[in-house]
Amino acid sequence: MQKPTRLAVWTIALAALPPPASAADSWQECQIENVTFCNAEGCKYVDPTLKLYFGDFAGSAGRRRGYYYRCRRDGACDMIENPWIGSNDRYRAFVMREQGVIARIAADGKVTDVATVDDTVLISRGTCWEGKPPDLSKNRSESKN
Repeated sequence: MQKPTRLAVWTIALAALPPPASAADSWQECQIENVTFCNAEGCKYVDPTLKLYFGDFAGSAGRRRGYYYRCRRDGACDMIENPWIGSNDRYRAFVMREQGVIARIAADGKVTDVATVDDTVLISRGTCWEGKPPDLSKNRSESKN
C-alpha cells in the first residue's frame, strides 16, 4: 500500500470510531495488601502503610474533576487534587507526573500504585471498592498541582 492510501484508510477508520463515552462518576477506597520497596541495592517486601482514595466525577460546572489521596495508617494524607485521569474498558489510571506517582485500578478492583522518589520506587498492590469521598479535613499534607 502506498503512503497516501494508508493515510486515507486510517482517516476513514478513525472517523468510523464512536466518540468516547463520558466517564461515570466514581469514588473508590483501596486497602493496600502488599508492598515492594526498591532502591539501588535491590528490592524487598515491606509492611503496607497506605490506604488510597480515588475520585473521578463531574464538578458543579459539569467539568471532570478528580482526586488521589495517599493516606498513611497513622492518619497523615498526601492529597493530590485533579490528577490526570485516563481510562479504558480494563482499568482507570490516576497520574501525577510531577511527583512521580501513578495508580492503576483494574475493572476487578485490583490496584497497583507506584511512587518514585530519586532512585527509590515503592510498588503497592491491593483491592479497591466503591466508597464515598473521605472526610480528611484533619489529615492534610497537600500536594496540589
